[in-house]
Amino acid sequence: MKKIILLLLLLITTATSAFSVDIPDDVDDDAYSEDSAQEVKKDTLADKVSQINSLNDDKEKVKAWAKYNSEENYVIIDKKDCSATVYDTDGNEIKSFEIGIGREIGDDFNDTKGLVGKAKNTTPAGEYTLIPNVYNKSAYGDITLSLGDKANKTQGSKKVVALHKVPKFRQEARLKKFYDGDLANNRMSHGCINFMEDDFKELTKYIHGGLKTYVLPEEKDNKLMLTKNDEGKYELTQTKY
Repeated sequence: MKKIILLLLLLITTATSAFSVDIPDDVDDDAYSEDSAQEVKKDTLADKVSQINSLNDDKEKVKAWAKYNSEENYVIIDKKDCSATVYDTDGNEIKSFEIGIGREIGDDFNDTKGLVGKAKNTTPAGEYTLIPNVYNKSAYGDITLSLGDKANKTQGSKKVVALHKVPKFRQEARLKKFYDGDLANNRMSHGCINFMEDDFKELTKYIHGGLKTYVLPEEKDNKLMLTKNDEGKYELTQTKY
């Protein structure tokens, strides 16, 4: 009888061993699937968007969004103090320049028609990706950095909103308005962002096509908010226009 019991125990032990699975010591009990990881990432992005949108200051929104979303330098255009400031990905200021901006106060997009055929001369607010192009080289130099079609009301508009040096045919009237202590004089363009020639050369040391420029709203009832664009990606968009 004892031999039979021992034989049965031996058979049970062998069978159990055959179906057992060894779990390596280095396996993380909290490991999750790729689908779960993507879900966590989505939740993290949604939380970050909500956190940024809750900020009151538009410049802080830009810095927080760029720190989370950008891998390169970017520019903040502040129309209230007529400045263009280059920041690194951590939100540290690299260089700031005085600029000339649209003659009209407002955040509305450029419009080739405007009211009663009069074109608006505003510098539109929002998030833009810089597009390098050569436009009338003799007047604007080797390069301009356009804000693209989305800076205009009319798609494919001949009117281009861009960062560029003061054009040659405007230099006499505009250059003397820089650094004179009166920011009202910096309202000088049809909507483009003007730089003194040496400042623009300096600017292009830190930025290039494909980088982001953020134009802060200046109207009191306007602000930047992260919303999804047509591609389903978040970007900072002005709320008024």
